[in-house]
Parts: sequence; structure tokens; C-alpha cells
Amino acid sequence: MIAVTHNERKLKIGLILPFWNPDEQWGKWKRGAGNNNFNLGMAYVAGMLRHHGFRVSVCDPQFFSRGLEDLRAYLEANRFDLIGIPCFTPTAYEVYEMASFCRGVLPEVKIVLGGGHPTLYPGKILDECLAADFSVYHEGESTMLELAGLLEKNAHPAARELSAIKGLAWRNNPGVVVNERRPFIANLDELPRPAYELFPLQRYKIQPTAYKRLPTYTMLVSRGCPYHCTFCSGGKMLGKKMRYRSVPRVIEDMGYLIREHGARGFMFQDTSMPANRKWMLEFCDTLRREHIDVSWMCYARADHVDADLLKRMKEAGCFGISFGVESANQRSLDLIRKGLSVSRNIDSVGLALDLGYHVTATYILGLPGEDEEDVLNTIRLARRLSTHIAHFFLPLPYPETELFEQCREDGGLRDDFEWRDFSMTNWKRLVYVNPRLGLQKMLDLQRRAITTYYTSPRVIWRNLRSIDSMDDIRKYFSAALALSGYMIADDTKH
Repeated sequence: MIAVTHNERKLKIGLILPFWNPDEQWGKWKRGAGNNNFNLGMAYVAGMLRHHGFRVSVCDPQFFSRGLEDLRAYLEANRFDLIGIPCFTPTAYEVYEMASFCRGVLPEVKIVLGGGHPTLYPGKILDECLAADFSVYHEGESTMLELAGLLEKNAHPAARELSAIKGLAWRNNPGVVVNERRPFIANLDELPRPAYELFPLQRYKIQPTAYKRLPTYTMLVSRGCPYHCTFCSGGKMLGKKMRYRSVPRVIEDMGYLIREHGARGFMFQDTSMPANRKWMLEFCDTLRREHIDVSWMCYARADHVDADLLKRMKEAGCFGISFGVESANQRSLDLIRKGLSVSRNIDSVGLALDLGYHVTATYILGLPGEDEEDVLNTIRLARRLSTHIAHFFLPLPYPETELFEQCREDGGLRDDFEWRDFSMTNWKRLVYVNPRLGLQKMLDLQRRAITTYYTSPRVIWRNLRSIDSMDDIRKYFSAALALSGYMIADDTKH
């Protein structure tokens, strides 16, 4: 496709993040959690639209001092023709309210919702959000480009024209039409660079567990996931085949962020960045050959790393790695179809620690079928491993996942849940309550896991030994604030 110049485009597009109350977003951890709402998916959509000449603005209302009053002024000043709002399950109601507000200020504007929740429910979301005209599901770059091009020609396109746009759902009063799904993008290098320049990157404060040096920015090098973990819908959202951007394109984007935004670190948010060993080795070799001095961390499955790869990654600036250990009980790992053994998790975590990595481990307490002893077994394993950071989650059965059905079969799934209850930090309205434990016992065990872990001398000493810069001091101060916020929260009010 050939890009056109900006003055050839008349359609004015606004991409707006919803308001999300910090209490809902971060829960008990908000005191030190940061404010990193940078939305990479929205940045890719903006980059595609700008590449083809459309006038695009990005708005993150969390930086408005007067809230809706400032948003109203922003909308009135820009008079957008098309507004796009990203929507994920926990933020669905906030998105509906944002769409209604935008509709009230700009009655003629077209509103499109995209992201994870519309991908799960492309038609239903339009039934729930009457202010929205369209929803885009799965990868949205090309769908948004085609929709914008159509609306530029005609603000009220014919049904046959809308029906031709794959990956789009739209109103055909009185009903909703969900078009054919758009194939996943085979070559991610075809995508223009995300429109980082439209975001207030310098104002985002990344979570303290995700950086070594500031500023650190988030990136993705791949899409898709071939694994079958029952708690995740990643494969359903972006396909089972992992697709990687080429190493030169990733290096190019990193170079842009280093030159233009002073990047000194990167947090790669891919489900398991080292899944493609050949790609990972080329990436590490390129960083070393080109003397790119950055600190970075990533997520990895335990079966995707070994001593040689971890050494090569560390030589290339990787300081941290996060493993999804999940459970000390093999029965539970098999239930959630993790495809890993407890022993492999232990070995990989221990290897990363021995090589000097800053290691994060995640655990899920109270999975279907588990009793109190099973949970205590996982807590004991976490203290045995004593990684720098440990996250202890309660089961969160996202809609349309296998875990959702497993929790229903186990008898603990609430039937009165709301979309906002599907938040990782939700602790007042758990979607699933393990019937062998009960709500209060689950909360008590989670608190026990966190408090005993972070008061463990081994964990404290491991973290103290890792401090070697002012950035480290700052991040541990933020982490201490987050932990203190958790400690003083009252779990009894649920």
C-alpha cells in the first residue's frame, strides 16, 4: 500500500483511552504501582493510520487535571469525525461510559471499539454499548484503515460497503452484523512503526518490577501463542502460531526510542520471548555487535531457556526474566494445561538466579481441585525459590477460557459477575471462589503468601544485594510503597 500525504486526508480521528479509577486498576497496590497505561495496540493502529495520511490524535485522560471537564474541552476543540476506544474486559463499563460521553459532546461522531473484549464479543459489545457504531475484532490495523477510508468517502456508507470490511462488526438497525474474520497478519514487518510520538511517554511511570534503568518502555516483538494454558485467551485473540517481527525491525524501533525518547531499558511483554531460539540468538548477537547499551527483561516459559541461551541474553543486556511457575502441585499444572513439570520450573528458576538474573515468579493460589494444603505447598515452594519478586494471584477465569468452564464445573463460579470483576487486582468480588476454601480463607492464604514471602530474610537479602544504582533505589522505594499499601488494606470488607 502507498502512503499518502497528510493534506490529502480530511477525516479527523481521535484515539482515546478510557478513564480507569486507580482503585479499580491497581487495587491495594496503587501506592507504588505506577501509571503505565501506554497502549501498544492503539499505538500500532495510530501508526498505520498516520502512515496512510490520516490526521490522528491520541488522548490519555489520566493526565487531565479536571477530568471530564478537560475531556469535553478536548473533544470540542478537535471535533473528531471518528473516535476509537480500546476495550478490555475489566474496563468495559468505563469504555461504555466514555463512548456515551463522547457521543454527548459530538453527536455526529462515529465511534469504534477495539481490543480484547470486542474480539471475544464483537456483536454483543454493540448491544451493550449503544453509543458505539462499530467494533473491530482481532488485529485492528487494517480493519481500522479500511473503515477510516470508507467513512472519509461517505459518513453513512451502504450496508454492502460495510459488509466488505473483514474483522468489523456494525449496526444494521435493528440488529448487529459481524463480518467475516480478517486473517492474521503473516508478516509483521509490514506494519508501520507504532506512533510512539503521539503518547506522553515521558509521563508514564513503569511498574517498579519491570525496569533496571529509566526510562524503560514496553515493546512486543511477536504475536500469537501456541500453548494451551486454560487461564489465557492469548491464542484465541492473536492466533496459535507465533509470528515474530524481524530482528532488524525490532532494533530499528528500539533505536528510535533511544534517540528520540532517551530509552535506557525495555520491558518485552511477549508471552515467551525466547520461544523462537534462533530469533532470540540473532537478537542478542545484534545488540552486542551494534553495541546497543540497554537493560531489558522479558517473560519466558521454563522450557524455553537453558544455560547457553540465558548467558547469551545476559551478555546482550537482559537483566530480568519472569517465569510463570503457577503451582507446586503437578496435578494443578496438568489441570491448567501448562505443559510443564514442577521440576522443570524449579530448575529454570534456579538456573536464572545462579546466573545473576533479577527473577520474577508468578503463582496461582486455590485453583479448582486444590485444598488448603495444596496452597500451602505452593507458598512453601515460592519461599524455597526466593526469587526477587513473587506475584501471588487468585484464580481469575477470564470469559471464553477453558479455566472459566473448569471453575464452573468445580462449583465455585459466581453467576452474578460483572465485567469489572475480571481484574487481576480484584479482591472484593472474586469471580471464582474455591468451594474447598471459601472466600475468606482464599484471601487469608493470599495475604499469608505475600507477607511471609516479603518478610523472608532470604528474599530481603537477595533484593538488597541487587541494588547498584539510584534507579534501583527509586524502584525499591516504589515497590515498598506498593507493598505497604497492600499491608494496610482491609481484606475483611468484601
